[in-house]
Amino acid sequence: MNKKVFAFIVMTVSMLLLAGLVNAPETVTVWTDKSEYAPGETGTLHIVFYNDEDSAVTIEKITIIFDGWRAYRNDKWEGNQTIEINQAVVSKGVYEKEISFTVPTNGRAKSTNVPITIKTTELGNIYEYHFITVTETPKYMEQVVTLFTIQVVLLIVCTIIIAATIFLSARRPQVTWRPQEKTE
Repeated sequence: MNKKVFAFIVMTVSMLLLAGLVNAPETVTVWTDKSEYAPGETGTLHIVFYNDEDSAVTIEKITIIFDGWRAYRNDKWEGNQTIEINQAVVSKGVYEKEISFTVPTNGRAKSTNVPITIKTTELGNIYEYHFITVTETPKYMEQVVTLFTIQVVLLIVCTIIIAATIFLSARRPQVTWRPQEKTE
């Protein structure tokens, strides 16, 4: 067999095998109800599992870890959630779960990575990652914006007053001096 023909066949077979991997459907999809959150705000994490297997798959539990929000407080860990499911998902079926979370209001309120593990009986652990963005608005930012707005308005009013003063002073009639008569 010619080397060129053999190389062509190997490349074609490899592309066909890789095309199946590229077009494989995702089994887990994760998203939040908003793109970013403020400290103390409550949000919802949506998790959807699609069973693309030919048989039923049993979901045992879902573990969610908010990496940046974990802390050991009051004799327990905060920032982790484990939800026992024990539900079978039929072939080509979908399982959906909504999980509420609250962004911490203390110093832990920062953007965080969220690893999600779905433990199944048949497939083992399935991993998915999501990122939650937290915005930090400086204290009293609304008052700063209000003060800047007042400053701009006062600057405009003062400019109008100065322009009116210059305009009116330019329109004043010229004073002409007349020689006075001398009285003797």
